[in-house]
Amino acid sequence: MQLMREFFLYLSERRGLENFISGFPPTRKLVERFVAGRTLDEAMQVVKALNSEGIRVTLDRLGESVVDKSLVEETVNEYLKVLDVLKGTDNSVAVKPTSVGLDISREVALDNFRKLLQKGDFIEIDMEASRYVDDTLWIYRKLKEEFPEKKIAVAIQAYLYRSEQDVRNLTDLKPCIRLVKGAYKEPKDVAIQDKRKVDENYVKLLFYLLENIPYTLVATHDEKIIDRMLEFVRQKNIPTERFEFQFLYGIKGNLLRKLKDEGYNAGMYVPYGTHWYPYFMRRLAERPANVWFVFKNLFG
Repeated sequence: MQLMREFFLYLSERRGLENFISGFPPTRKLVERFVAGRTLDEAMQVVKALNSEGIRVTLDRLGESVVDKSLVEETVNEYLKVLDVLKGTDNSVAVKPTSVGLDISREVALDNFRKLLQKGDFIEIDMEASRYVDDTLWIYRKLKEEFPEKKIAVAIQAYLYRSEQDVRNLTDLKPCIRLVKGAYKEPKDVAIQDKRKVDENYVKLLFYLLENIPYTLVATHDEKIIDRMLEFVRQKNIPTERFEFQFLYGIKGNLLRKLKDEGYNAGMYVPYGTHWYPYFMRRLAERPANVWFVFKNLFG
């Protein structure tokens, strides 16, 4: 299982394979399970359907590691269009810093985030590979200081050894944090490699966040962790207004709806766009069962 995960994380960084892999019809069919269309109009159909069920949406325009200034500008303009479409709702957008210029400089990325916050009221900053963490958290702190009236979230990855200290360092900002396990290939000295230990660190960080920050986006589909969290919430009398379950589009939607029906805030992270390859490969790394679906359709 671990070898398969590492294999697909390796593939996620090999963009030259994208055209080859996207040529298989079964792959395209599976991509549609995780990606809500290629265009904003297609994605908005999904957004509206989820909103009608009482599920808040975080919309992600897929793309990362952009170094061409014209492509960065194109990404920013697309997000401005998305924010305009979402205006008046409680939906948000998720933005990878490298999609808005972090690989050019952190100042370029910061300036582009400023443009987005001048348009929208709720932006979630995705966390990417560990080499970007310091710059991403620097950007987050700057934005929180400059836009105190806006809702700005940042993702924290539980598999990184540094994350506990990062969380504690952010507490003074009264942040909104999206807690994820982590989905990038990282060396052993940077990230926890054992799944059980990652899970334990996730729970440890989650309990701290629930008690110490205003709002936590609980981004896991792990039912054991969710059960432990709900028991903790009951024991500590933590109001449901302090957290939201945020699932990925295409994964355990029925469980999310069950949690919503039980009275918990429910959100879904919905990606769209043509640059789906790295995101898709990371989803295969997380869920090997999806790999068998592809092979079954290729050779069955």
